[in-house]
Amino acid sequence: MSFRLGAITALVLMAAPAAAQTTRVEAIAQEQAKKARALAPEGPNTAEQVVVRVMSSPLLSGGGGAYPWFGSVFGGSGFALGGGYLKRLPWDASANAMVGFSINNSKLLEARFQLPELWRGRLRVDGAARWTDAKDVSYFGVGADSQLDDRDPYDYQPTELDTTVTLRPAPWAYASAGYTRLDIQAEDADGDAVAPLAAPGVGADLGYHVTRVTAAIDWRSSPGYATRGGLYRVSWDRYDESTGQPYAFSSTEYEVRQLVPLVREQFVLAVRGLVTTTQADAGQGVPVMLAPYLGSGSTLRGFGNRRFTDRHRALLQGEYRWRPSRYMDMALFVDAGQVAAETRQFRLGDFETSYGIGLRVHGPRITAFRVELAKSREGWKSVFAGTQTF
Repeated sequence: MSFRLGAITALVLMAAPAAAQTTRVEAIAQEQAKKARALAPEGPNTAEQVVVRVMSSPLLSGGGGAYPWFGSVFGGSGFALGGGYLKRLPWDASANAMVGFSINNSKLLEARFQLPELWRGRLRVDGAARWTDAKDVSYFGVGADSQLDDRDPYDYQPTELDTTVTLRPAPWAYASAGYTRLDIQAEDADGDAVAPLAAPGVGADLGYHVTRVTAAIDWRSSPGYATRGGLYRVSWDRYDESTGQPYAFSSTEYEVRQLVPLVREQFVLAVRGLVTTTQADAGQGVPVMLAPYLGSGSTLRGFGNRRFTDRHRALLQGEYRWRPSRYMDMALFVDAGQVAAETRQFRLGDFETSYGIGLRVHGPRITAFRVELAKSREGWKSVFAGTQTF
């Protein structure tokens, strides 16, 4: 009897540590299983979540439906908000309508459509109708010597109906031709009559038949956002005035953009060159609202909008961009530009310059918005825009 009791006692004492060990192993296994069920890929931080919500707009994400809009109704009209509706159709066709209102009471109504792609996507037909009511547009006078105190604003109201046909013989090259019916009303915003010679076209109702031809080589991944590639473009526009006003002219523009990626595209060097020339018919002029200008969120960013206006302009821009986040770029930039009545009057030492820093929020193929702070000899300027600079 005593032998049996001793054996049973020994078995119990031996089993107790084993049972305790088993219990601890089971507890650890249960904790690991609970953690495994909670595991997920590392998600975006709070700031990136906000950007994801912005980029989920149908206009940016490639979907369809209602979307918020923000940007600029017209250069210099200030920050604007609005909304639109995008309808995606088969064969990459679409219809898009939007409305925007700026902080200075400028307004924009726009409807755009894209017909189905033809010839295996090589041929595209686009159309648009647009009405703009731009308030308090700046005019400082003609020439590089215009003074900041000479600002004389006007209200600008163009109505546009246009269509464009684009041919892509290769993915990296395209040629386009288009026609626009353009009607313009422009009146002095201050109530004191702007002399016609000081502000050509202001106070006259103008009507134009505009024909356009463009040829380009473009091997960027997307015009809206890219970290490599380039664009070489030449455009020619003909403005035939149809109401008998003396403002018929032609415009030619040359543009080069180049993006050089560094360190797996985490850093990018971006440069741009732009030259615009106009040629008025004999005895005719170029209205100020259609003349080349410098000073804006995409040209000389340290100067007020349309700060310099003349028959011709030249612009050079450079940026050093880096990506602190998958949805965000930072950039240091410098701009240099000049306007002149004749191309032979351009002088290297006469270029106006500005520089600054910017932040851009973007997706893989499009820029949602950007904020920049720029400095020039006339002080600091802030830029809020819904597109990439270049």
